[in-house]
Amino acid sequence: MKKTKDEFKKRCVEVDKYLDALSLLDKGNCQLTCTDLAGNAIVRQIDTDLARILKANAFLLLYNLIEATIRNSIQAIINSINGDKLEFAQISDKVQELWLRQEISDIKNTNQNYLIISGISQKILAHSLLSFKEDCIKISGNMDAKAIRKIAKQFGYQEPKDGRGLVQIKEKRNKLAHGEYTFTEVGKNYTISDISILSKEAKEYIDDVLLCVENYILKKSYRKIS
Repeated sequence: MKKTKDEFKKRCVEVDKYLDALSLLDKGNCQLTCTDLAGNAIVRQIDTDLARILKANAFLLLYNLIEATIRNSIQAIINSINGDKLEFAQISDKVQELWLRQEISDIKNTNQNYLIISGISQKILAHSLLSFKEDCIKISGNMDAKAIRKIAKQFGYQEPKDGRGLVQIKEKRNKLAHGEYTFTEVGKNYTISDISILSKEAKEYIDDVLLCVENYILKKSYRKIS
């Protein structure tokens, strides 16, 4: 879990540095100045379109922070469960359901049903140690508060509250990633102050998620209560 939290902090620093550098865009005309090898100053004006592109790019950074941290938190839970070397009867009902869904996800046609279900039954009856795969929960580029609450339900950890701003970050990122909007089209509707508010809300929400996950792992809430 320490690695997950450290990665989160690192990405937060990246976002903060980027937004801090862009904060000047809201204060007036900006320009880039570079000194070449001969000592001559080269100046480039940051025009309106470039400013909008830079602002829109912040949504990619923010979404990267959100999805990467949630992916890492899932991996932290899986590492803890696998490390405890548990049998089917030793894990909670929710985690049992998650494991069963993982095992049957390989069924491609009805001819495979018997073999896969038979294999699942044998693992349970033989008290085999269970193993969770990294992709036991699918993340498909649509990570927002609703998706995170669904993950919390699947594992059985406390659902974090609020997170309304995440859907806006997800939608803008997807519009950019799928080429539905240009960067200038997205960036024209936001000030750096607007994006900074979204960033603060997102970081606070993800920090709360990590606290819920950490408590879940420390209490080993994935185990069945005796």
